Amino acid sequence: MTSSAPAPHPSAIPKDNTQEQEPHTSSKEENQTNLASNITSPTPQPKLRLHVEDLRHPASSAFLALIPDLASTLDKALANIVKYLYTSPAKSKDPHRPTFTPSIPPTRSVTVFLRDYSGVAYTTGTELDDAHKEIHVSLPYIRHCTSGPSAKDDPLHELVGVLTHELVHCYQHTAPPSSHENGNGDIPRPPGGLIEGIADFVRLKAGLEPPHWKRPLSAAEAAEVGYGVSAYGVFPGVA
Repeated sequence: MTSSAPAPHPSAIPKDNTQEQEPHTSSKEENQTNLASNITSPTPQPKLRLHVEDLRHPASSAFLALIPDLASTLDKALANIVKYLYTSPAKSKDPHRPTFTPSIPPTRSVTVFLRDYSGVAYTTGTELDDAHKEIHVSLPYIRHCTSGPSAKDDPLHELVGVLTHELVHCYQHTAPPSSHENGNGDIPRPPGGLIEGIADFVRLKAGLEPPHWKRPLSAAEAAEVGYGVSAYGVFPGVA
């Protein structure tokens, strides 16, 4: 999320259905192959939609000219999400090294809205079915990036970066939705800085970070600041 608009509604954490397997003996070559391999989830194929609120708005034309094939742009972002969030590390002989089986949230559709509102972009789920996500992008911000004295040197880089960030929110796990009106007794939700930091981490690893992002000077700074800076603190040593 890149504005103060409604917070994203990622999918609830799924149950772990991993079953223990019987140990088996294998050759040295097979062991080496297993150690080098990792578990990669298939790239999701949600239904993709585009809703343009005002085709006469100058920013609508600018967006469509810069990103004529939105589906391909989103598919590439999805591939990066799987690569950086839902691919397990290579197997290791070290029994203390953590492992996980990737489990991608069951997002069924993503609709990109180009709307005339103040802000940058935000992501939300529909009220009837949270598996259907909406990414709302501000037409004034698109115009800000593409024309006038505020125009970005590379507006395509910026807009694809924003879309990638928001698409991560469509595929983030979090605590289940509240079952009580006041939220008492529910599982605590992750801090907003972590949610935004993960989205920016994928944007950073995809090479889509804006030029003003700077590496934090301390771990505390990385954890407290949501946008841009926290991307460097999600995983130590990120470039």
